[in-house]
Amino acid sequence: MSSYFFRQRQSEPADAPDSEPDLAALKREVQRLREMLDLNSDWIWEVDAQGRYTYVSLHCLPLLGYAPEEMLGRTPFDFMPPEEAARVGAAFAAIVAEKRGFSHLLNRTIRSDGRIVVLETSGVPLLNPDGSLRGYRGIDRDITEREAANERLRHAARHDSLTALPNRLYLREHLGALLGAVGPGCCVLAIDLDRFKPVNDRLGHEAGDLVLREIGRRLADLANARGVFAARPGGDEFVVIADALMPGAAERLADDLRAAIGGPISLGSETVAVGASVGVAQARADDTVETLLAAADRALYRAKSRLDAAS
Repeated sequence: MSSYFFRQRQSEPADAPDSEPDLAALKREVQRLREMLDLNSDWIWEVDAQGRYTYVSLHCLPLLGYAPEEMLGRTPFDFMPPEEAARVGAAFAAIVAEKRGFSHLLNRTIRSDGRIVVLETSGVPLLNPDGSLRGYRGIDRDITEREAANERLRHAARHDSLTALPNRLYLREHLGALLGAVGPGCCVLAIDLDRFKPVNDRLGHEAGDLVLREIGRRLADLANARGVFAARPGGDEFVVIADALMPGAAERLADDLRAAIGGPISLGSETVAVGASVGVAQARADDTVETLLAAADRALYRAKSRLDAAS
């Protein structure tokens, strides 16, 4: 009951019987509160101790495409992809065990039309007089657009804008994680383009960018097919990382990289071809990101030196 109605009742004698105006005011107040809940830009809900919806505001219809009666008796996890339901369910179980409130819990939910929305959920526990958990009351806010914008920023921060390959930052993150998981089994192949500078000098930087973009596409295709990681740290340098390779496999992968890069590249009215020198470094037990990349660079320098000597 609102403070408005409470103040109205306080102004009357204590033994005053209920009157029609009081009932009308109460009905208007209940209707006003219902409209506030249903028209709120956030979705308001209650669940019982088992996580089943016992109340949902009407905003579930524009938010998720379900009418309230379609959600009552079901749990939030019934509307999530299976892997998301497992993840959020585990987090919520820990919250329930402590009977504590929570806020800003992000989760992905499937709308009735199959689209995914990202929700930000906050809730407070509802306790019985004996302290046992009766359920939770909370709100959900649609942050799909915000998360999409954040994801674009995260992607841009870790990918090369020209080729869309992972950049130096992402490369180092990936290699660091791989060294921790695989250790001596992983391998780094450092790649430097041959005959690329004449393309830039003769045809201009725009043509050079087209060549780099095409090579990036080829490396991405090869990486997807072979299950390796390809990145562009900068300039005309590329790096490929393999989790674990059998003896001789690194050299075969290097041959495949040279073949993929060396194929003709069409630049409209002209076709060019560049080559690639590849330096291979196998991780040792004591290698770090820095030492392994440095070893690959040294191997690349030796490969370039052999090429220059043969020219």
